[in-house]
Amino acid sequence: MFRLVAFAFVLSLTAPVFAAQKNPMFDMSVVGEVQIAPDGSVSDYRLQSKLSPVIAELVDRGVRAWHFEPVLVDGKPVVAKTAMRLTLKGVPVDDDNYRIEVANVIFGEPHVSAGMKAPRYPPYASASRVGAKVLLYLKIDDDGNVVEVEPYQTSLDVRTHSEAEAQSYRKQFESVSVRAAQDWHFDVTETINGKKLGGIVMVPFVFSMKGGGHEVRDGQWKAYVPGPIHDAPLGREAKIADGAKFADLGEGQAQSLNSRFKLRDDVIGKPL
Repeated sequence: MFRLVAFAFVLSLTAPVFAAQKNPMFDMSVVGEVQIAPDGSVSDYRLQSKLSPVIAELVDRGVRAWHFEPVLVDGKPVVAKTAMRLTLKGVPVDDDNYRIEVANVIFGEPHVSAGMKAPRYPPYASASRVGAKVLLYLKIDDDGNVVEVEPYQTSLDVRTHSEAEAQSYRKQFESVSVRAAQDWHFDVTETINGKKLGGIVMVPFVFSMKGGGHEVRDGQWKAYVPGPIHDAPLGREAKIADGAKFADLGEGQAQSLNSRFKLRDDVIGKPL
């Protein structure tokens, strides 16, 4: 069912920025926690993001109507709880009204514990002013400890003279990233039948030079030259769906790849 929301007052603080534009699109990230009953219905829901009353009501009504595949333990459905990251999109209907749609939803995202050390910038890459974005598979145990690390993809922010040179840089970035991630700890967010469970997640590390031509400021594009995707055992274990994309993952995020929470109906692109 489509609900039209007068969005202007919700985004009144940002409206002047778009004064010269017509019908801009908006998006926002919403964080919360969902508990499901043995039959897959939402039995409890908590919103952690601060939203306007209108948007909060739409999200609450939409999430509470969701139905999940029951989570099974020893073949029996149980109560389960998970973190939720919901991306909303405001789609213009006319000059004054917007339709709020679900752009994406991720379950089971663990939270990086405070005080985790970032990787050390590879000296040779730093001297050459080369940056990168490294995506890693991490396997986390039920206590939040990292027990396995494997690279997924490393993309450089410059074009090199040869593939051999690019591969050398990628290996440097991957080596320091894997070494740092092995000592990280996470707060696990999926609870099945009262017990916290770890899993396999995707984590990004971003290396960017401060100053010079590689500094990125607000409102500027950041370009990367995609590297090859590794055929890693953790990737096969996670059974990543064809066409899965992780380029939008930001620093400090960890996307669960094998969450036990599966919606019965696809909500992506559907209005709240």
